[in-house]
Amino acid sequence: MTMFHSFHAENVFFGLFVVAAILMSAVLSRRVIAMRVLDYPTGRSAHAMPVPKGGGLAILIVFVVGVPLGQMICHRHADTADVTLLLATVGLGLFSWRDDMQPMPPVWKLGAQIAAAALVAWGDMTGGSVHALTMGGLGLGVVWLVALCNCINFMDGLNGLASGCTLIAGVITAGLCMLAGGGVETWGSALMLAAACAGFLPFNFPHARLFMGDVGSQCCGLVLGALGLRMAGMPQLAHGAWLMPLMLSGLLVDVIVTLLRRLYCRRPIMQAHREHFYQMAHRSGMPAVDITVVTWAGTVCGGMGAGVVGMGWASPGPILLIVGLIQLVWVTNVIRRVGRIPGLSW
Repeated sequence: MTMFHSFHAENVFFGLFVVAAILMSAVLSRRVIAMRVLDYPTGRSAHAMPVPKGGGLAILIVFVVGVPLGQMICHRHADTADVTLLLATVGLGLFSWRDDMQPMPPVWKLGAQIAAAALVAWGDMTGGSVHALTMGGLGLGVVWLVALCNCINFMDGLNGLASGCTLIAGVITAGLCMLAGGGVETWGSALMLAAACAGFLPFNFPHARLFMGDVGSQCCGLVLGALGLRMAGMPQLAHGAWLMPLMLSGLLVDVIVTLLRRLYCRRPIMQAHREHFYQMAHRSGMPAVDITVVTWAGTVCGGMGAGVVGMGWASPGPILLIVGLIQLVWVTNVIRRVGRIPGLSW
């Protein structure tokens, strides 16, 4: 009974800590608004009036402080993977904040992403076993992490879209890892990311009083990518490498198809544009709130698929087909909407 009571008290304490993290993220978001660092609309913007940006600072601070404190509550000390993730998140976050203040060349941003991704991938591989470190595995990890950084960054163009999807993915990841008996280093980190986004989200949706900025989107992408790597290495989860791609399948499909289309049309892929499916849907007259909710729903569907696969109830193939069909319905609807608007083209 004593052990049961101790375990129960630990869970209650951690739950209260998550609530405190949400409140702290909200308080910090208000402080960022007071800084009045404004995002002025351009020809590519979905907003018409200047809006404060840098809300990702609140997400960054809550996550970086919350992860080690949460592990202390569960009587666990940070290992190499935890330390490298926190260091990389801080480094990329500060670089991205600098970029928010004064935009830098895209190649510099890519370099910062690669450096942060290499640190996270190295820490993830050496944190478990030094013998697991291979150049091929390290390279794949870096590619995956850089892809997630850019995916969340590219999709952060409508109120609540990227932050809401990150929140949903964090909650589903935490729940799945808890059910599988994973450690606090995975489900605790996922909950801290979700809590940080939950405190920020009311300031960004449905009406934006604050934007995440690159400091938020880049860090969210890096952490989600790291959680994906950790799930891939969990023996308790079936087909762990498929789980995060399934959860974020809607975002990944939008980004991949858009980049392939721009390559086919011989347009520069590193140049800012408004050709993502969610952007085209908005330009066709679909309300931003509706687009965001549809994207959230797609993330929930992907998360449900990830849960079915992760628990070993189905293989990835059929679930990928179902999730792909759902995304096809959305893509087809957007293409039809764009085709009905005179003068609107890809």
